[in-house]
Formats: sequence, structure tokens, C-alpha cells
Amino acid sequence: MAAQAPGRVILLNGPSSSGKTSIGQAMLPLLPDPWFLVPVDAISGMRSTRHTRFLEDAETREMLRRTRRGYHRVIAALTSAGNDVIMDYPLSEPWRLDDLLDVLDGYDVTLIDVRCSGEELTRRERSRGDRPHGLAASQTRVYAHGDNDLVVDTTRRGAADCAREIVDRFVTISHPKAFARLRRDRRMPAPVHPDA
Repeated sequence: MAAQAPGRVILLNGPSSSGKTSIGQAMLPLLPDPWFLVPVDAISGMRSTRHTRFLEDAETREMLRRTRRGYHRVIAALTSAGNDVIMDYPLSEPWRLDDLLDVLDGYDVTLIDVRCSGEELTRRERSRGDRPHGLAASQTRVYAHGDNDLVVDTTRRGAADCAREIVDRFVTISHPKAFARLRRDRRMPAPVHPDA
């Protein structure tokens, strides 16, 4: 039996309430091949909550880190088996990107930044009622890596419109993609200054 070619990954990166999940859901019927939409919230939602509410802050942080590291590896496992995957995931902590650059090394990853104005994020967060107040504003580091393959802004555009743009432009995004550039830049040695 021939080796299975790995699948592709589209990473929708943006703060909470920016529209990542809605865009991912709108993309599924537009894509020409079968794709999985795997939001990190789905993985977190599988975890037992009975004991987690009694954890100390440091224990909670460690549990969340393990959950997110596991999510990265779930994506790699699905992709390595030949599945195409849409990730709905904020790169809100530097270690998340670093771990993904390692775990998804060798895979075709397209990084989409989903942007939205702060005022609109706050309005959406309040109307949702299922997110802690200020969560979206606390995730301002999601774009700190400074590179992407495409940006969509949901401040005044609907999820269906953004999904259509992503699907239409996905096949035309040139290589090296943002993940490859970020990985390359991370591996480059720091410049040596003669005056140092």
C-alpha cells in the first residue's frame, strides 16, 4: 500500500469572538474536498469539569497548557493520516506558535488572521454571554508573530463573505507560506555584531 500523503491545515487565528468558528463552519460546504473543522473549544469541551473547578490557578494553567499541547497533536495526527483540517485557534501565547511550528513541521499550513475591531469584539462578547468579560481584549498577542498568509476582517463583513474569500484565495497562496517563514526565521542564528 502506498504511503498516505499528509493533509493540509488552515489555521484561523484570532481573538475570542472574532468569528473564527463561524468562518470555519461557512468554509466547509465551499471547499471542494472533505475537511474537518476542529476548534480548540471542542477539545476543551471533552474534558471533565467535575474536578477542574477545585484546581488552584497554577494547576489550571498547567491543565490548559496540556490541553492545548494535546490539541496540537490531535491536528498533527489527523493531518498525518491524510485529512484536511481547519483549526479554530488563537495564537494568544508565544509557546503555542512555537509548539505548532515543531509539531506541524513538514505539513502544509496556511495561516489566516481573523481580525475585528476592539469595540466590535467587546460588543460580541457581551451579546454571547458565554465568555468571560474581557477575554477577547486579553488575547491581543494573537498577531504578535507578525506574519500570515491572508487577513480577513469581520468588523463589517459576515462569516460567509470571509469564508468565500479564504476558499477562493487558498489555492493561490504562494510558497513559502507564513508557517515556513516563521519556522525559518526562528531557526536563523542571531546576527553577530562586531562591536559586541
